Amino acid sequence: MIFPEDYKYVGSASEARPGDPIYFSTKYLIHFGDEITIYAVEAEPGRGFMRPVKSMEQIASGDSILEYQEKIDTRNRTNLIELSHELCKDGVNTVIFQGPDEHLTFVHQPDLSAITEIEILDVVPPEPSWLAYVIGNLERAGVLGDLALKFRTRVLDLRGFEGDDVYFPCTASGLGRSLDSDKVEIDDPLIVGCEVSREVYRDMYPGKEHRFFNTCPLSNDHLAPKGPFITRCCRSERSGITILRGHTGVVVHWGDGAPKIAEAIRSLAEELKRG
Repeated sequence: MIFPEDYKYVGSASEARPGDPIYFSTKYLIHFGDEITIYAVEAEPGRGFMRPVKSMEQIASGDSILEYQEKIDTRNRTNLIELSHELCKDGVNTVIFQGPDEHLTFVHQPDLSAITEIEILDVVPPEPSWLAYVIGNLERAGVLGDLALKFRTRVLDLRGFEGDDVYFPCTASGLGRSLDSDKVEIDDPLIVGCEVSREVYRDMYPGKEHRFFNTCPLSNDHLAPKGPFITRCCRSERSGITILRGHTGVVVHWGDGAPKIAEAIRSLAEELKRG
C-alpha cells in the first residue's frame, strides 16, 4: 500500500515532466492530463522552495484510478483505507481523495492490515462506558484520525452481579446498594468493585467479614485483552504503558478526561510502532 503520511507530500500539476519545478517536499505528484497519472517523484537537492524534478516513477494511471466525488476528512486514515478497500475493484487499485481544504491525497493498493485494532476494556453501567464515550467523541472530532486505529469495545456488565447481598462502590452506577449511600448491615456481603472499594469497605467496617469481586480489567479474567488495549484504573500509579497477558496496552486513571485519554492513545500507538 502507498498512502502518503501527510497530504503536504502530495502535489498536483497539469504538466509532469522531468526538470519541471516542484515544491521541495513533494514526494508524489498527481498529473491531471488527458488521463490522470500518479507519480512518485524526487526533487533535485539544493536550496529554495521550488526545485527541478530529478526522477519520476509511475504508480498508477488511467482506469486504475478512481476520484472520490465527495470531499472528505483526508486525515482520517482508517476511514480512507477502509473506503479505498471497498472501492478498489474491477481494475481500480488507487483512489484519490480531496478534503474540505482542497488538499489531495490518495491510497494505492489499500491494505486493511495497516489498521491497528485497539480494545477498549471497561465496565458498564453507566452505558456507554466512560472510556468508550470519550474515545468515540475523539474519533468523531478527528483527533485520532492520523493514527490508523480502529477501536472495539469489550465491557464487564455489572448488572450481572446485582443481589440482596451485593454492594457496589458508589451510586454513579445506578445499581443496587452502594458503599457511599447505604450502611452495610448484613453479614458477609459481596463487594463488587475495584481494590480501592475494598479498602474503603475495610476502613468503614474494620474486621467485618466480606467477599470481594475485583472488577478492574487489570485484575480479572473477564476482560483479559486479546490484543493491544486501553483501559482505566483507580490507582494513578498504574497509569501508562503496560503489558498484560502478553499484550501491550495503556492505562488511564479512572477519572481522566479527553485530553489525557487522547495523549495515552498516542503513546500506545508510538509504543506499538516500536514493537
